[in-house]
Amino acid sequence: MEDVEKPELLAGYAIIKVRAAGVCATETHFVEGLIPVGTPLVLGHEIAGDIESIDTAIKTSLKSGDRVDVYNMMSCGDCFNCRNDMENMCTQAAGQLGFNADGGFQEYVRVPIRSLVALPANVSYEEGAVHACSGMTAVHATRLAGTKIGDIVGVHGVGGVGLMCIQVAKLCGAKVIAIADSEEKATLAKEVGADDAIVCSDYAALPEAIKVAAAGAGLDVIYDLVGSTVGWNAMVDSLACRGRLVIIGYRKEDMLDFYPVGMLLKEGHILTSVAGCKRDLELSLRYADEGRITTIVANRVPLEMVNEAIQLIIDRKVKGRSVITTP
Repeated sequence: MEDVEKPELLAGYAIIKVRAAGVCATETHFVEGLIPVGTPLVLGHEIAGDIESIDTAIKTSLKSGDRVDVYNMMSCGDCFNCRNDMENMCTQAAGQLGFNADGGFQEYVRVPIRSLVALPANVSYEEGAVHACSGMTAVHATRLAGTKIGDIVGVHGVGGVGLMCIQVAKLCGAKVIAIADSEEKATLAKEVGADDAIVCSDYAALPEAIKVAAAGAGLDVIYDLVGSTVGWNAMVDSLACRGRLVIIGYRKEDMLDFYPVGMLLKEGHILTSVAGCKRDLELSLRYADEGRITTIVANRVPLEMVNEAIQLIIDRKVKGRSVITTP
């Protein structure tokens, strides 16, 4: 821990007093070196807080004192992708908070005004921080997958994002089968709405267990939050004809290695999903405000314990999401 200068207000920006910052598995990728960092950087891309000051020359309904959530992509707002609800792939982004611009593991953060979203009254700072990544990611992946009424959906990995994927898929009218690595996480998956939950200790036996849970059918959609070859192959074996396998999670030590015939014979679709656009965050927060999504905040820890919070993720001991809080 060290003291840094409070960021200066610039044109088009606001200074946010951070109230909560979620700790994501992505933070472990920085620690592992999977995502390189070229300069000293303040991590933390899941941010909620209060507007302390704001450039009043910019036309916006937001003002000093307002509670806000932060969309961490510092998008340009003008390129083709930004104009078509694809800000997560902005071609002229100024940066990404917590990735290559200072993020929320500090007391104050400078944020472009266009990246601010009003935090609804019924959503706490801690919950808002979680939705700035987990909730947004689940909504985005669900839209890309086209999850719909009657689909049988598998969620492989019951962490912060997986718990949100379960709930958003249920909102679409799907039957959801969660695949967890412990009884505790399987129980948690059912608590947030999963119709069934399988504790996987042997991937070779997983396709048969999924077949039983799906009453003999394959999975129309699979969200893969784990990113391992052994898990991937079990998911391919469990996919229905023309099913959609959505890659969200990844790991440093695993390159995905599979023989494509299994997917070819099913005419399966492989999709990838990265974070989300601003509209996905707004929708996720609306669901939370309406009580249609439960946000699992497993741990609330002070800023000085950020390293311990990251270690909990590395040790796979977080059942939900850990959130850093500041006074």
